[in-house]
Amino acid sequence: MYRNKIFPIIILCTVLSACSDQKIVNQICLIHAISFDTIANGKKTAVLISHFKEQGKTDLEVLHTASNSYISLPQLNAQTNDPLENGQARLVLFGKTSAEKGIGAVIHHLLRDPKFSSRLQLGIVERDASELLEMTTKTQEPFYLSDMIEQNIKTGNLPLMNLHVSLFNYYGEGRDMFLPYFKIGREGAAGSGGHGEVKIGGLALFRSDRMITEISMKDAFLLKMLIQNSKSGSYRVPLAGTASNNQGEDFILLRSMHSKVNYTVNNVHSIPSISIRLKLVTELQNVPDGVDLRSEEQLTQLEKRMGSYLKKEIEKFLSLLKENQVDPVGLGDLVRSRSKEWSAQDFEKIYQEIQTTVNVQVEIGDTGNA
Repeated sequence: MYRNKIFPIIILCTVLSACSDQKIVNQICLIHAISFDTIANGKKTAVLISHFKEQGKTDLEVLHTASNSYISLPQLNAQTNDPLENGQARLVLFGKTSAEKGIGAVIHHLLRDPKFSSRLQLGIVERDASELLEMTTKTQEPFYLSDMIEQNIKTGNLPLMNLHVSLFNYYGEGRDMFLPYFKIGREGAAGSGGHGEVKIGGLALFRSDRMITEISMKDAFLLKMLIQNSKSGSYRVPLAGTASNNQGEDFILLRSMHSKVNYTVNNVHSIPSISIRLKLVTELQNVPDGVDLRSEEQLTQLEKRMGSYLKKEIEKFLSLLKENQVDPVGLGDLVRSRSKEWSAQDFEKIYQEIQTTVNVQVEIGDTGNA
């Protein structure tokens, strides 16, 4: 008899507790994105928060604070009626000036705070990062920027990136970080919704915790193929000498269906030489009229031409990395894995002298709208 009475009470308490938890959403401010900038007299932190008005409706707001430290949640908390919670944060942004001075302190904090998901996205902004958060409020989409990154990873030229990958590249020996690089267009640009055009212009490349340079989305595609087996991304390949009614140079838009890369490392005890073999299965779009894709001979020639062009582009890209002393590909890690005497200091001295041989095999799997 006692059990028959106690079980309904337990169930009722559980239901009431669940209802109580649901009401907490209206009593807190969820942080969706955080930005860090360097200013004349210190550092500036901003957070993008949401206020729940009713089911399915929220208002976005950006809170700012300046201090000597990037970690300034107490100061931000003093600006709200409800406590701030960062468990829903999906994006951390750094202004370019801040990134060039070093983001190691923030990276270390993100590592130690269990409330930040390993899938958190990081990014660099060519101007103040807080400006990008302010622009996000006009979209009324709290995850607008993080979704933009995810979409370009899944279907575009960006390689796989998140906090987990960035921590691996930052703390791992023989490799460097890379993060998406946001650009802000002029006010009122086409497709901007009247508040400036926001786009991912490429990748910011790091040495240790400092941003060194940025690369275009075109080069981001090359990096993507060099560090992972990719199933997305596109690249324009010029076709000099083809007949077309269009003005300017003809080109074919190459879209990756599948890529696979293999590395062979030689001479690890002196100046290493690395052979890179890349196989790319692609579909073609925007094929000029002068190209007959029904001809096996022309298809074969086209595959060779695209392979040769990509080979040269990758060689130029690797030279750019060596010139800037950045290693997002992880060539140092490749050598380290094959040598017991490897050291980061010694590798840094010989990095620019490493010989890299590139071979690219292109296979046309689909001719798209041809």
